[in-house]
Amino acid sequence: MIQIDNYSYIIQEHMLENVLYYSIVLAAIIGKLKEKSKQGLFTAWIMYFTGTVFHELSHFILSILTFGKPTWFSVFPSKSVDSRTNRVSYTLGYVESSNMRWYNVFFISMAPLLLLPLSFLVYSNFFIYFEQNLLNIFLYIFLIISLLFSSIPSNIDFENLYRYGSGMMVIVLIILAISSIYIYQNYEISLNLIMDENNV
Repeated sequence: MIQIDNYSYIIQEHMLENVLYYSIVLAAIIGKLKEKSKQGLFTAWIMYFTGTVFHELSHFILSILTFGKPTWFSVFPSKSVDSRTNRVSYTLGYVESSNMRWYNVFFISMAPLLLLPLSFLVYSNFFIYFEQNLLNIFLYIFLIISLLFSSIPSNIDFENLYRYGSGMMVIVLIILAISSIYIYQNYEISLNLIMDENNV
């Protein structure tokens, strides 16, 4: 007869071997719950709280690092109603900065994207520091999903990006990225040619 401890071990091992599958399942469940939670302010706040903290914290830190001079940080929700459409929306958190300029607005607005590499660090290193048990497996999956959900910049983030004249900054960054790829590819071709010549 298999004991309860053995069942727990079997389930734990099964989940660890199929983390991707259970991550997708949990992401679908959380996504559906979040969609339903928007019907009430309190339930929305509960469902989005972890992601909101990560999201707003990324804005706050980047605002400090790029001299945005943050003046307010909040993760408490507020409700607003569009007077034209009567559509209800919730602001779950926000960061106010008093020095938004063309040179820093891109980094402040797009700061949540930094949560993508953070989610990968959690994915890669979580069980180095935490014991492998069912509770930690669920925590592991929940953290990764929360970081991924909250890594997407909001509509207001994109509005700020263009409101403060950062369109040119985006173009410059795209040009730099394309130039870097071009230089790297040509460097690699040149290096291969030199190596071939040396081998002849």
